Amino acid sequence: MLRASYSDEEKSLFHQLRYSYPDERVMRRFEILWLHACGKFAPEIALIVQQNDDTVRKVIKDFKKGGIALVTAIDSNHPTSELEKHRGSIIEEFTLRPPASSKEAAARIEKLTGVKRSEQRVRIFMNRIGMKFRKVAAIPAKADLDKQEDFKKTFWSLK
Repeated sequence: MLRASYSDEEKSLFHQLRYSYPDERVMRRFEILWLHACGKFAPEIALIVQQNDDTVRKVIKDFKKGGIALVTAIDSNHPTSELEKHRGSIIEEFTLRPPASSKEAAARIEKLTGVKRSEQRVRIFMNRIGMKFRKVAAIPAKADLDKQEDFKKTFWSLK
């Protein structure tokens, strides 16, 4: 059995954080530590907080081993894309020469980094780094630049 040996400061901290910590999972952990500090044993705590005995024991051991930092740490699996390693070079490349399509972007990313991704994944990555695909419009073929300049001068001079 795990014996309770907590200071008064730790007890008051558990009492405060078991209701006010921003993450619900960590609040449950502080509830476990509070009950343990009050003299309850792991099986009884497990019934009260509706957690497994092993979970209760793990929280208590984590606090004894690493303190508050280990109790508040949340280990979640957040996989990151391999493209994130090359984020800077991709942004630099696409800022200088923006791709016309996601197909072109995928080909250039593969050539630049060696990481092959589908067009859909490239589109998602480009949105994540703040780039958007825009529809490119054609420049009118019969535009007369001299007439445009004359129009600008006369129109803007009227204002």
